[in-house]
Amino acid sequence: MNLQHLKYAVEVERFQSISRAAEALYLNQPYLSRAIRELESELGIEIFHRTSRGVIPTKQGAEFLDHAREILAHVEEVEDLYKVKRKEVYRFEIAVPIACYISQAFVEFVRELTGRPLMKVDYHETNAMAAIDRVVEHSSNLGIIRYQDHFQDYFLRYLDSKDLICTPIWQFEYHLIMSLSNPLAQRETVTAEDLEPLIEISHGDPAVPTLPVSVLMEMRRREQSRREIVVYERQSQFELLCDIPETYMWASPTPRKVLEGFPLIQKRCRLPDNRYTDALIYRKGYRLTREDRLFIEKVRAAVAEFQGAED
Repeated sequence: MNLQHLKYAVEVERFQSISRAAEALYLNQPYLSRAIRELESELGIEIFHRTSRGVIPTKQGAEFLDHAREILAHVEEVEDLYKVKRKEVYRFEIAVPIACYISQAFVEFVRELTGRPLMKVDYHETNAMAAIDRVVEHSSNLGIIRYQDHFQDYFLRYLDSKDLICTPIWQFEYHLIMSLSNPLAQRETVTAEDLEPLIEISHGDPAVPTLPVSVLMEMRRREQSRREIVVYERQSQFELLCDIPETYMWASPTPRKVLEGFPLIQKRCRLPDNRYTDALIYRKGYRLTREDRLFIEKVRAAVAEFQGAED
């Protein structure tokens, strides 16, 4: 039995309303309703009568709630008895794609945390499907995923099936990044055909949930027909681009100061379906912390800065 569900039931009884209890617990009403139904199913009883005026305990429900309050009181006594008094630990866990604007936001975010005595930060760069898994499994409270807009419906359905909230952060076109020594570096325009003899440095993140077999087969055919080096680490990607002129990479817009440090250049290339979205994800019912909100604020500020630089 989930101890948290006992707390939920006691709060619902206290407010005699699921909506008011949800507000007090900082939860979504549908999430709290589902939690109560799951508890009732597990116990095999109906805890509350639902009426137009709110909810009231059934006879069995009232007996159960008496026991629930006793259990919670004992748990609180044990916690008070053995809990070591310590300073608050600030925690922040997120899984993100490799992106310069996100890493810039992360640096600004950490800069504001450095004065805190105790903090634990887990910043995990990974692909979209792995980020989703980490959030679902509670390894990360937040995630930022990247998907091609062409496949948006597949991702949104999958996220909904996992009870995840999805909020778009930035929509953009992929840019080409290459060395100044690349054969295409001086071209005014670059086409997909121009890239065919070159080697692509990729992130190795082609996975899309619940795709039809025919689409999967076509994606695999395209992957097998190109020269590719898969590297999921930005420093190594940039070093390969610098040292091997025949390489190129697709990436979200990258600031000039980052490119000039290697040096690399960024070019536009007209391609079909070249629109991508980075989106924030978190579990339904999860209450964003002050740290979560601060990071989101820094990410949105970085997006605004990047967009201003492009204009």
